[in-house]
Amino acid sequence: MKNLIKEKSLKALEEIIKYNFHDKNLLLQSLTHTSASKGKISPMERFEFLGDRVLGLIISEELFIRYPNLKEGELSKKYSFLVQRSTCAVIAKKINLGDFIVLGKSENINKKIKKSILSNIMEALIGAIFLDSDYNTAKKIVISLWDEIIVSLEKSKNLLNPKSDLQEKILSMNKKLPVYNLVSTEGEDHNPIFTISVSIDGFKSLKAVGKSKQEAEKKAAEKMLKIINNE
Repeated sequence: MKNLIKEKSLKALEEIIKYNFHDKNLLLQSLTHTSASKGKISPMERFEFLGDRVLGLIISEELFIRYPNLKEGELSKKYSFLVQRSTCAVIAKKINLGDFIVLGKSENINKKIKKSILSNIMEALIGAIFLDSDYNTAKKIVISLWDEIIVSLEKSKNLLNPKSDLQEKILSMNKKLPVYNLVSTEGEDHNPIFTISVSIDGFKSLKAVGKSKQEAEKKAAEKMLKIINNE
């Protein structure tokens, strides 16, 4: 990764997202990861904070309008999937966001940019777009980027959050909620592997591994759902 973003690079990203920033500095700040920030306060993290809320509102409104016949629980499932970190990372890869991110030395040692960084920068970018324009403009851009995934939810129930599905299943059985525990963390600091266990009364605990705690928990939930549904 380069530590400097040239104007041509910024222009290339603007062409991809189909939005030209009035204040290029907002765009640059949103792309500058905390590891490359010189001040005590990271502008990117502030943009991320804002972008997370803007994304949440946009997706909530879109789902509410697009699916007038869905109940609150069903809307919540779709919402959780669409705003989660892994989905944001998928969108980031879709627009090649990693090519434009400014990283510090501590992150430049990695050949691949972490999904968590891609996700955070994606949210920061949304926050920057919102600040540079308005809600409707930000919404238009977000929906254009997320539309393919939103449509895919209509075709596949497997994309929904297995943790939410497991929770609903357990509640319907009048059992206590699943308990997730971190069993171990292995591997290098920049590429850790997490092992998570999930426990439910009346069932044998199951373990699963993932590159993040969230991924491992989802895999553990999927395993438990298969066991429960087969009984």
